[in-house]
Amino acid sequence: MKVLVLLLLGLLGLVLPGLGQAAAPLPEAWQATFFEAPAVALPLLVAAAVQHSAALEAIKTDQRITHEDLQMARKAILSSIILSNNFGYGNIASVTVADQSLLPNVGTTSSHTHYSTAINLNLPLDRLLSRRNQINRQQLQCQKLEHLQQAQEDGLRQSIIELYQTVLLDRKVLALRQQAYYSAQVNYQLAEKQFKAGEMLLGEVSQLNDRYINAAIEQQNAHSRYETAFMVLEEFVGGKISVLMTATAK
Repeated sequence: MKVLVLLLLGLLGLVLPGLGQAAAPLPEAWQATFFEAPAVALPLLVAAAVQHSAALEAIKTDQRITHEDLQMARKAILSSIILSNNFGYGNIASVTVADQSLLPNVGTTSSHTHYSTAINLNLPLDRLLSRRNQINRQQLQCQKLEHLQQAQEDGLRQSIIELYQTVLLDRKVLALRQQAYYSAQVNYQLAEKQFKAGEMLLGEVSQLNDRYINAAIEQQNAHSRYETAFMVLEEFVGGKISVLMTATAK
């Protein structure tokens, strides 16, 4: 008889929680996207994480600095170019020429303006020879930063996938723990009634009470793990998931 009662309690524990509770509200639109459409949710999470990443922003800043250094390396030779000019005014007779017949007649004067311009390159030879190497180094540095940016983005994608899967798993575990908790609660409540009616021993009621307490503890732990995983994911992407999941729908 006792075995039959315990089996009945177990069956009621699986059935009554659903009957004793109000119907669960329909999930919001963002929840359907987040939990049931990973092909949509993951790109949104990755895009938000990339925009929120301080490490990526630091790499982009280094890229801008390196680009400026590259422009400076290309223009460095201009600082060694000297532009000089000469301006004069005088009598042409004072100019020495090979053909004396070209000189003006004695007693006549002819004044002219003289203007000359020269470009001089004052650059050490070693700097001139290493100019191309300096430019190449800056270009290689730009390429290195591009690879670092790609590696950082790949790492963010991997982290998002792991955090996302953790949230889904903890949510499923929480649902199972809640079901076990409701079942243990109903079993214990029915056992109390059986005990008061003299149909169950105190030791059996104590065992069901222990199961109920353990189920309650496991349910709270599962709820804490799920909330923690969800908040960690939101912190990683830098925004509310409910907002991110509905951003494209607006």
